Amino acid sequence: MNCVELKTCNLKKFINIKVNRKQIGSDRLANAIAVIDSRFNYIIVDFGTATNFDIVIKKDYIGGVLAPGVELSLKNLIDKASLIPKIKLEKTANVIGKNTKTAVRAGFYHGYTGLIENIIKLILKQTRKKFKIILTGGFAHLFKSSIKGIKTVDKNLTIKGILRVAIN
Repeated sequence: MNCVELKTCNLKKFINIKVNRKQIGSDRLANAIAVIDSRFNYIIVDFGTATNFDIVIKKDYIGGVLAPGVELSLKNLIDKASLIPKIKLEKTANVIGKNTKTAVRAGFYHGYTGLIENIIKLILKQTRKKFKIILTGGFAHLFKSSIKGIKTVDKNLTIKGILRVAIN
């Protein structure tokens, strides 16, 4: 069995790539291929090393947004600021923390919620289209109930896209 990078495959029957193919990650293409449906438009928010937003309009991959990843940002903060303890991110209703741990949790949870909502809002404004929004990746479950318009979390989205290409 040979290993092949997804973006080097002929993907025309699955998706129309409207960006520089050399500069898009195969994981992002796999996510887009997993959701392709000629009836709907999608915004995929993938919580990986980066927080990726990928925009799929019908069968067209039109581009995306890359923001700092939640876990990478938290690790960097802990590594660079000696008074920040290692913490597990959790959903929190409080915006104002009462100690370092709860302040960091609030900053990351509400900060990323705001980042995600704002980027989605700007995508909607720029495209003037309606989208189904899907979350995937490590922290998808954490943000599902706090971001407006989220109906689907699919932790297997990337593998579904790879399988769709492999089977066909």
